[in-house]
Formats: sequence, structure tokens, C-alpha cells
Amino acid sequence: MTDTAAAPPRRRRVGRRIRLAVLALVGAAAILGGVFVAVQLPQSATQLADPPRGDLIVDGVDGEWRIGEFTIVLDEALHVTHPQAAASVWQTVPGEAFLTAAQGRASYIDDLGLVRVSDDQDAIWNTQHVTAAEVDSEGALALSGTLDDVDSVTWTLRLREGAPGRLDAEISVSEPANRVYLTAALDDGEGVHGLGAQSAGWDLRGDRVPMIPREQGIGRGEQPLSFLVDLAASSAGGQDTTYLPSAVNVTGLSRSLVYRGDAFSSVDLRPDDLVIWEVWSSTADFSLAAAATPADVVAIQSAWAGAAEPPPAWTRTGLIAGIQGGTDEVREKVATLQAADVPLAAVWLQDWVGRRTTDFGERLQWNWSLDDEQYPGWEQLVADLEAQGIRVLTYVNPSLSVDSGAAASARGGRDLYAEAAAAGYLALDEGGAVLDIDQHGFTAAMVDLSDADAREWLARVIADEVAGAGASGWMADFAEGPPPDAVLAGGSGADWRVRWPVLWQDVNRRALEIAGLEADGFVWHRSGGTRSAGAADALWLGDQTQDWSREDGLASTVTLTQSLSASGMAQVHGDIGGYTSIDLPVIPDPVRDDELVIRWAEASLLQPVLRTHEGNRPAVSAQPAEDAELAAQLAELTRVFVALGPERERLAAQGGLADAVQHPWMLAPDAGLDGIADEELQLGPDVLLAPVLSAGATTVDVAFPPGRWQNIWTGAVFGEASSVTRESVDAPMGRPALFVRDGTAVAGELSVFAD
Repeated sequence: MTDTAAAPPRRRRVGRRIRLAVLALVGAAAILGGVFVAVQLPQSATQLADPPRGDLIVDGVDGEWRIGEFTIVLDEALHVTHPQAAASVWQTVPGEAFLTAAQGRASYIDDLGLVRVSDDQDAIWNTQHVTAAEVDSEGALALSGTLDDVDSVTWTLRLREGAPGRLDAEISVSEPANRVYLTAALDDGEGVHGLGAQSAGWDLRGDRVPMIPREQGIGRGEQPLSFLVDLAASSAGGQDTTYLPSAVNVTGLSRSLVYRGDAFSSVDLRPDDLVIWEVWSSTADFSLAAAATPADVVAIQSAWAGAAEPPPAWTRTGLIAGIQGGTDEVREKVATLQAADVPLAAVWLQDWVGRRTTDFGERLQWNWSLDDEQYPGWEQLVADLEAQGIRVLTYVNPSLSVDSGAAASARGGRDLYAEAAAAGYLALDEGGAVLDIDQHGFTAAMVDLSDADAREWLARVIADEVAGAGASGWMADFAEGPPPDAVLAGGSGADWRVRWPVLWQDVNRRALEIAGLEADGFVWHRSGGTRSAGAADALWLGDQTQDWSREDGLASTVTLTQSLSASGMAQVHGDIGGYTSIDLPVIPDPVRDDELVIRWAEASLLQPVLRTHEGNRPAVSAQPAEDAELAAQLAELTRVFVALGPERERLAAQGGLADAVQHPWMLAPDAGLDGIADEELQLGPDVLLAPVLSAGATTVDVAFPPGRWQNIWTGAVFGEASSVTRESVDAPMGRPALFVRDGTAVAGELSVFAD
């Protein structure tokens, strides 16, 4: 979350709550000792009933069919093959139902975007009878039958070739069932990768993964931080919470089963022998694919979701510096970076809308127009920066504050809250009043993105007020979704939550179109869903804690990046240095120092853009724009990022996921890298990065894919032509373990950095 000049609403309050709560509970904690381990906080934000499993009974309709290039066999199981696939496209467990149903009751608790979801089953139907099978007039195989013998529910499954290499499955069950479960068998050791921004691990086997966009929380299981955050504010989240879930995935056998709809869903990977998709609806559409390589599978599965173009060329010319503070302070910070020879592509000024003072710190005004009191001489500032080749980027989100609008009106500007309320464009509560949501220190209302007219109005506001102020782009924050009980033009908040991030992305793309910035503008989003692969111009990894942790710190960004690329999302980057810091009286504060900033920048070198963030407590966090020595270290790394630009362009020209930052296994699936290169990143076939992920470390263990790999700093060559090798490599701060394949074009381009 990046909606503040100094700290976002919830997080500032969390810090204050934690300080007070911890002080009050120190005595109790001392008595309990180690209670955070015993209690196993944070609590799960997702409490779902187990999927029903049962028997499969084929009532005399077994057979074999050819649907397009797919061969489908039904006997004691369902078996689908394709001539281009290295494994079965779909195979179910013999004798076990592959489709079951339930009647469920959902409940929600919304803690400022961290929606806690639970579901109870009133009835289940888990004995699957297949009573009919025929090829229909459109060439699809239609299977149907009942679930259970008494008070049975009917079901249908229609299989058709949706695209080359892709089999689409359309499912429906009869009332009163409102939950559908579809299974696919998995082999022993067959990992599952992707499913959006997941940090639990590269291989998600053993987990249950909800497909619900929501605040990810602070700590996400890192202890004792998560215990303290949950104790004080129930906001720690966990490995089951993410801003950006995606249904796209790929297994270790290069196959995939993907849900394509907008209902709440989850993927159960806890069973030893199968994957179970759960969908909260009586209908569900899936796609199945298998191919020769995992990259081919992801390309097939993500094609219907689209793919974003690479960011505009100017983003590759240097750092996007996240700075703020008003006209004079911004000029001073730019001068500090320039004095250190940091190549600058842009400055990102999130406080362009003005600040507000609350009990919890300095906040932003949520009225998306320039505050010329915060930035006097704005037009001259933008012009001066442009003359130096530096773009200006700003900030928006899809909510509006009544007092921010009034303040803008008093300055002679637009009161956007009043405009939206008068037009009926704001989400309502169950009593029909505008739903003003507590943001800790002020309230704000969400623009109703289920209303096409409201979306068009908001897009024009952004085009007129944001792009019209000279911005070349902006952070498009929030939009994980409305509260489940919100009343919208199109239904309830729960009905629209999964679609909400993509609707927000559509608004921003429309704003770029209106402003004439389709080709040259840059907008990046935090929240997302499966279709964000094509709907969002760019994505960022969200709000990480300013520490080294694997749950929510620097180390988590590697897994997040790997998982997103395995979900078909290439244009992904993160906040250098992390975002969240909390003032804690009992344990050391999670607050970044120079080492963490530099190591974070190193881990970000392969990303499509390089961007810093001042964080939510800038006064106590290391800031390159305020420290000449730190800026100088960042300058050298920025030059490496810039030097990788031609390689990015060559890869982007190939299309698909060629320019994605990926787990090395995705590029060499038969080399044995799965499980031993889980802390490495690869850009195309010729660039390999093994970031340092532990404080104080100066070496890193590297698993080299087959080939000869040259260290860009020393020129030393590692690796074997036809096998994986593992070595410990020196990686002093500022000189990460970055390698290029010997003899390639990119090796020549980065040779300037060798001693």
C-alpha cells in the first residue's frame, strides 16, 4: 500500500496499536513465554471446508473419443492425451469421482481489505454417476450424470478444443448445489508452480491456495512480528493472503488445469495424489493443457488472458526514484542522485495531491488533482525535469475522500467526491447511504467499478487531472476489492471482488487512451487476477516488510517473481528496500539499512523497471536520495540495469514470456534445477542472477544451468556445457552474483563492468 507521504492509514495505525498493545501485554507475554509459537499465529484468513471426495461409477457409457487433437478415454477414470504433450493432459484417480458438489454458506470479516473468508457445507454430493456421453453438433464431448442416488444433483461436463493445445471444460451442477469441485491426478514429486503472487514456495504442493485478491498483511507468518501484529490489529495475514492471485499454473510434468471464471475459488494441493479446484458457483469453466515444456504450457494457458507489452523504452534508461516532500525537497533529492551519477528515468512523486495530518502521521489527500500548495511551481518543476530527460510519475487509487474534495474545491479545484456522489458513482452500504470506509484518521468511499458509467467518469478524471498535470504515468494502488457487503450497481461486493482489480486496470488503460499515452505512459498496479496478465500495463509485488524474511521481506520477492512469471505475467517489479516498517518496543524494528537497500536493488536488476520507494517511515529508513554514499552504490547497479536494456529488447521481440524474469527450471526443465535453484532468477537463456538474501553474507551458493557462465565483475567462467554445477561464489555488497552466458551478445554488452 502506497497511499501516503509518510505512512498509509492502516499501517500507521497498526504501528501505534502495536506499541500500545505490546507495552500492555509485556507482562503477560513474559509469563506465557514462546506463546507466539504455541498459538501458531497469525490465524488463517481462509477457513474452508474440505472438498468432498467419493466414488466414480460409469454406467455403461465408457468409450474413446477424438475431440480436435485430443484423445479422451473414459473407463474407470478419465484420461486425456495430446500428441504434442510430454504427459497426459488430464488423468483422474481410478475409481474416484472427478467432479463433486456441495451446498455452502460463506461468511466474511473485512479488516480494511484483509478479508477473512470462511465456508460451511450444508450438504455434499460426492458419488459421481456418469450416465451419458455423446459428441454434440459442435464437436464437443458432453458427459452427464448424477451425484449420489438419493436427492441427487445432476451434472454436465462439456469438453471441446478451445485453441491449439488447449481443452476447455464447461461444468454445471443443478440446485441446490452452489460449490463445484474438479480434480486431476498428480504424480509423486510433481510440483505445482504459479498461481499468482505466492510466496509460500516455488512448489506449492501441500498448500491450499485461495484465489481471492486482498491485503496480504504485515509479516505473513514471520515471527515474532506476525504474532505482535495479529495480537494488536489482526493484520498479519499469512501465506494464504495475496494481492494478486492467478489461476494459471504449470506442473513439473508440463501440464496445467486452470479455472477461467470470476467466482471465489481455491486450489487444494494438500492431497498426495491430486489437485482439487473448488469454485463457489453452480457453473465453472476450466482449461487444460499439456505440452513439451512448461513455458509452452504457460503460453497456452495465459493466451486467453492476454499479455502486456513491455514498459516504454524510457523506463529502461535509468532509475525511477520514489521521492516526495514538495517542490524544493524534490529538487534537492534529484540533485543528490545526480551528483552521485545515478541515471534517472523518472521521479515518482506520490504526494502530488497534498498531505493531511492525522493522529497516525502524515497522509495523502484522496482527491486526484494537483495540490499547488504542496507543489508550488509544479509546471516549472515538470518542465525542468523533462529538460533533463527525467519523467514525472504520480499516484492514484479508486477511492475518494469527502474532506479532500472539499479542500480541493476551496483551492479552486474539482471536488471529485461531490461529483461522484451526485452522479451515483460511489459504493453504498446496505442502508443505501454512501459507504464511507474508515481509513484511520479519515474516511473514503470507493468508486463503483461495477458501473460502466462510473468507470468512464473515473478514467476521464485520471486523464484530465493526472495526465493533464504532466505525468507520464502513475502508481494505480489498492483495488483488491470492495467490502463483501457493499451494495453496487451490479450486485454485492462479494459478487464483484474477484473482478475488481481488472476493472481498475481497465479504467487506467482507458485513461491512458484518452490522454494519448497508450504507447508512452507507464502505469503499475498492486492488485490483480488471472486476466491482469493482459489488462495491467505492469504489476508490482506489493508491500513487503523492510527485512530479509522469506515470508514478507527481501527473500519473498524472489519467490513472488518466479510464481508470477509461471502465471504468465512478465511485466513485474518491486519496491527497492521494501515498504513496511513498524516501531516495536520489544523486538528490533523491521527497518531497512544501507545493506538491505543495496541487496534489494541487486535482486531487482533483471526486472523490467528499477524503482525505489521511501517506505512508510522515511525518516528512519535508509534513503538513497538523501545519502550521497548510498546513492553512489545504487548508481553502479543502475548502470548494470541500463546495460541490460538491449537484452530485454531482444527478448521482448520474441513475444510471449521471453522477457519474463523466471525460475531457471522454466528455461531448462530437464536439467534438474527444480528444488536447487529456487533462490535464483533468470532473464532469458543468457542472464542468471543469484541474489544475496541474508544479512551480512558475502558469498552465495549458485546452481548453474548447463552452459558456460561468466561473472560480469571478475570475468571468471563457471559451469559445464551439458550438466548442472554448483559452486559458492563471492558476492560482496554492490557486486551481486550476476552471470551471462559466455560468448553471447549480452556478455559483450556487460563486459564493461569486469575488473
